[in-house]
Amino acid sequence: MTETDYSLQDSIDTISAVVERKKNEISDLEGKLKRYRKQDKKDAVEGLIKYINADMVSYITVLADLSGDDSLLEGLDLDGIDDVERPDCYDKYLESQGSDVVEQEMKADEIRADHCSGVLEAWYEDIGLQALGSDKMIRVMMKDPYILGVIGEAIFDDDILFDKLNKCFSGSKKKSKKKSKKGKKKD
Repeated sequence: MTETDYSLQDSIDTISAVVERKKNEISDLEGKLKRYRKQDKKDAVEGLIKYINADMVSYITVLADLSGDDSLLEGLDLDGIDDVERPDCYDKYLESQGSDVVEQEMKADEIRADHCSGVLEAWYEDIGLQALGSDKMIRVMMKDPYILGVIGEAIFDDDILFDKLNKCFSGSKKKSKKKSKKGKKKD
């Protein structure tokens, strides 16, 4: 996690509370929507509802992953939630809910961001292992200057890896020198 470490249970409790709060907010906003007459007000509230719903769905996916309960994902519409833009009025709306809500939202957002970063790191490692385990993929990567640069930079920035790389090459040079000396002696 980032600045503050949260226990798994604390993370689950925080995300669960945010999901429940967002469900209530959506319900309240849908009730208010029916009372509005002006289209611009209706559009603003509909945009807010759409954003809160998308945000809630993203929290539910994190909650399902943290708790190991995939049943939480049943019935969720996951399509298009990444395309929902945050309305300009959201910050004002959130602040109007009180400082406790803002604090809880910030904590939940930090937990979600840390969790998503961890998931991405695990995916990257898995993809890297798959790629390095495939001779065909290694040949493809060796032809790509960008990939070679990324690998080279990662090795260069890691003192241990860089030392090991140097040892690999210094060991192979000694072996090749020994082989060439043996070849000369036979002549």
